[in-house]
Amino acid sequence: MQAVAQSAAAAPPTPPTPAVERATVRGWWVWAVGGSFYFVAVFHRMALGVAGLTAEHHLHVDKGALASFTAVQFLVYLGMQIPAGLAADRIGPRRTLAAGLAFMAVGETLFSLAHGLGLGLLGRALVGVGDALVFLNILRLTHAWFPPEMGALLATLTGMVGALGQLIGTVPLQWSLDHLGWTATFAGSGAITAALIAVSLTAIRDRPPGAPSAAHAAHQHAPVLTTIRDAWRRPGTQHGFWIHLGLFAPFQVIGALWGVPFLVQGEGLSKSTAATYLLLLVVAFAAAGPVVGWLAGHRVRRQNRVVLVLATILLVTWAVILLWPGGHVPHPLLLAGFVLCGATAPAGMVAFDVGRRENPAHAAGSATALVNCGGFLGAVVCLELTGLLLGSGDASGARFQHALLPMLILSALALTQSARLARHRNRVADTDERRVSVAERPEVDAPLVRSSV
Repeated sequence: MQAVAQSAAAAPPTPPTPAVERATVRGWWVWAVGGSFYFVAVFHRMALGVAGLTAEHHLHVDKGALASFTAVQFLVYLGMQIPAGLAADRIGPRRTLAAGLAFMAVGETLFSLAHGLGLGLLGRALVGVGDALVFLNILRLTHAWFPPEMGALLATLTGMVGALGQLIGTVPLQWSLDHLGWTATFAGSGAITAALIAVSLTAIRDRPPGAPSAAHAAHQHAPVLTTIRDAWRRPGTQHGFWIHLGLFAPFQVIGALWGVPFLVQGEGLSKSTAATYLLLLVVAFAAAGPVVGWLAGHRVRRQNRVVLVLATILLVTWAVILLWPGGHVPHPLLLAGFVLCGATAPAGMVAFDVGRRENPAHAAGSATALVNCGGFLGAVVCLELTGLLLGSGDASGARFQHALLPMLILSALALTQSARLARHRNRVADTDERRVSVAERPEVDAPLVRSSV
């Protein structure tokens, strides 16, 4: 707790943020176009959630190597977060989004042509580069085009659009792989992504008319390392990091790779049933997103309460699943675990609003990048450890339970850190409310009140 207080004291003051007063039709249009890019990015990111078992046979790899495809993609995504955040702040979303779409299109095309480990890994790595450039820049657009109080709602709405993209990566993707084949499925998705590059360059505008350009605001930008260090020293950035790790990493681990193998090979469900479970996970994410965004978009205390309650529910549910004796988990409990994994994940998107509140506008991309590292760092660690623990042996239910325990441990660590930082945030919010209350009192009472404070 003392370290948090020292961090807050050492953090540089946050300058006033020029804010848009109200949402406009043009702003919603810009967000909708950017959201369509995130729809595509999440489809590419999560495709191996359903295609993983097909990839084992098509690419001739075992489960350990299969984990490498998603882990490399997420690791590259993670490594690109800081460059993507700096690009959002200094180059602007329009050109950065176009570059992200180009990387994803090339990566998916290469993946469609792969018949072994090398080209497959290169394709997934390029998809990770492009994916990293999308989400942060959409949030950067929302910071420029919408009032600050809409931050949490827009972050969760963006996540909901991404969840719809993941819907295409469940039952429809399985149908396409079964009927059109590997190459046609992934080459087709790459071609659609390439066509969107022109849309980014023509339909996106970085900021409303009359707002200062990135070049005009360049004097606000400190050296890169200073910008990153100052953003991390703000407790809100650290809090967002742990929220994202605890609530979004499990969604990535289960949805992007290990959920379907766990259900099919570990628990004996059919591929179609497992794809349906994954579909319900994504539907739960999309349905819960606006509700969570509305609940968490107001006072700091309520935002903290929503995040901590949902993180606790997720942790307890998956603790029961992974510690169930004998490895034969009841199907209703499995279904509840998948639905809750999706329904609680939007609270991980609230992390971006938590980080944004304590960072100036010109550093918003860098702070968002640091927050985003939480969920993907946790996902990379869990994906690799699960793959190593599974190895190439028989994938029994009990073995899958043990292999997924790193996800449970990291979720518990994230919940502990989130609770610690939430207490600090609550104290700061209470202090700010008292100051506002003092400022609004009649002038005759002001000196006495100030002395008591």
